[in-house]
Amino acid sequence: MDHPSSGKEKKIAKRGRPGSPGRPLERKVSLGRALSKLGFTSRSQARPLIESGRVSVNGRSIRNPEVRVDPDREVIRVDGQIIRSAAPVYLMMHKPKGVVTTRSDERERKTVYDLLGKDEQWLFPVGRLDKETSGLLLLTNDTQWGNRITAPESKVSKIYHVKLNRTMTENDLERLRLGVVLEEGQTAPAEATRLRQAEGKEWISLALREGRNRQVRRMCEALGYRVEELTRIRIGDLALGDLPAGGHRPLTPSEVRRLAAPPNKSL
Repeated sequence: MDHPSSGKEKKIAKRGRPGSPGRPLERKVSLGRALSKLGFTSRSQARPLIESGRVSVNGRSIRNPEVRVDPDREVIRVDGQIIRSAAPVYLMMHKPKGVVTTRSDERERKTVYDLLGKDEQWLFPVGRLDKETSGLLLLTNDTQWGNRITAPESKVSKIYHVKLNRTMTENDLERLRLGVVLEEGQTAPAEATRLRQAEGKEWISLALREGRNRQVRRMCEALGYRVEELTRIRIGDLALGDLPAGGHRPLTPSEVRRLAAPPNKSL
């Protein structure tokens, strides 16, 4: 004999069990992204793990990286081990010239992960520096924090010191300040100042609030200059300082908050 459901039971049925199709869609993400959010691996590296059958959700093997799950409520295992959210890690590194920011390199070049300890291997760079560029690089396992810093609307300033093959004219310096036309369109206005000159070469400082691929080099090349050395010395109000090349250190809680703060918001 069936009994009418109580009000409490009706509410539970309406909400749905954790991890059931009744969960709000916005709480769910693809399984690949869930492993990324939990700090276990990157989305690109999660795909082969999932497709090889090494990942299960609530005891059921899943081979489709796009299956949507709730990482806060469902039990995700890799090779039988439960994956729990990792403690957030925030590092700054002085990336040396000649080192790439990819996790692995088919040409066996040295990567920033060769400079990290074994417990820091699953971090991702917040923005990238190309092989020939040195300077300040942020690494974290906090995807939301990293995305806030790199989002165009955040307008976090990145300052570079640039050595050019010749002295820049005042007209070209002004063109950097107004924006330079690249293949994909005009760049946003930049802050450009002279630093020093020697032997026909010049160092300038360039502050950008956007992050296009190889932007500094391409802006200078568009004006007819070759970049001989390029170093990022600051992100927001975080300075590279005297951190030695190849070295890294944790960010302080205050530095973490300030970097991700909305523009013009005082803490």
